[in-house]
Amino acid sequence: MNFLYKLFSNSRSRDKENEMNYIVKGYPLTTSPVIPDILKYQVEYQRMDGKKDKPILALTLAHEGSDLVEPESLEVIRRVMQYWFKEYPELAKYFEKELPQNLLAVSFTHQNFQIGKESCHDFKLANGHKKAENSFYTYRKLSECVQCVYYNENGIEYIAGGCFYPAPHGKPKLLKSNDALMLFATSSQMKYPLCDRRKTSHFVNQKYYGRYCATAGKSVIVNFNSSDGIPRHWEYDHVAHKDEMILCKECCEDYFVYKWEEPKKDTCSIPADVPVTFAPAAAATCGSEAEPVSQADSTENLIGGFEKIEVNNEDAESDIDAELIA
Repeated sequence: MNFLYKLFSNSRSRDKENEMNYIVKGYPLTTSPVIPDILKYQVEYQRMDGKKDKPILALTLAHEGSDLVEPESLEVIRRVMQYWFKEYPELAKYFEKELPQNLLAVSFTHQNFQIGKESCHDFKLANGHKKAENSFYTYRKLSECVQCVYYNENGIEYIAGGCFYPAPHGKPKLLKSNDALMLFATSSQMKYPLCDRRKTSHFVNQKYYGRYCATAGKSVIVNFNSSDGIPRHWEYDHVAHKDEMILCKECCEDYFVYKWEEPKKDTCSIPADVPVTFAPAAAATCGSEAEPVSQADSTENLIGGFEKIEVNNEDAESDIDAELIA
């Protein structure tokens, strides 16, 4: 019995270390979603409408009474979604109580997108916006519990929405990291259609905006509400489990010299060379279709060639205390 316990504990520890490695390193960008193993238990798919009968929330469920996922992981989802839908009282009300144990995935949209009928990974333009010629969608897992969907148009990548999967029993929960990943995925992206960031609500009211920082090699949140008036970009350290405010020359210059210009309409649509996610995507030839990637049954099919990095961290999970941006 003691041998089996040690074997199981060592296996969980390796799983936790491997997942943290890929969270820090960044998962691959694909042209079709990665399908988590837990979705094989799906028996029901529910869409919920926001305003104007537009579906902006979807739940993927197993048989009622199923007990497949970790309650702590469900609590992270509940808290994030309650905040995300605070302007939609009917939807936010669903997340006031504990989520059911048969919940397999929660899908939610970003502004000007809606959820399709096919699956939890099906996202479409909404509010009268039409899909541009040669535009396409891409996908990236940020962790085993978080996957984002991006709409690519005229060489720019916009977040369409995301899927949040609770951690199955026996799998790493990484509560703080998954909480922070969802926050940064939704707050550090450019909104569709492209607009003057100085007129967005986050810029005006919360004094921050999202941008891709080439120096950092990923999307960051630029906060300009400091007492000294100097903007700093905001990142999350997944190893130390803390927010970091970093003085960055590139982000400073961008803040002070930024000038809004209407985007050109005749740019060919390609995957962005520096997408607004946590790892660079490969660019396609201008005017060509992105090479399709077959659906993967598990992340291991995608990350086999990734270079492993070392993360000196004995305990990657603890209590939920990361604050969401108001």
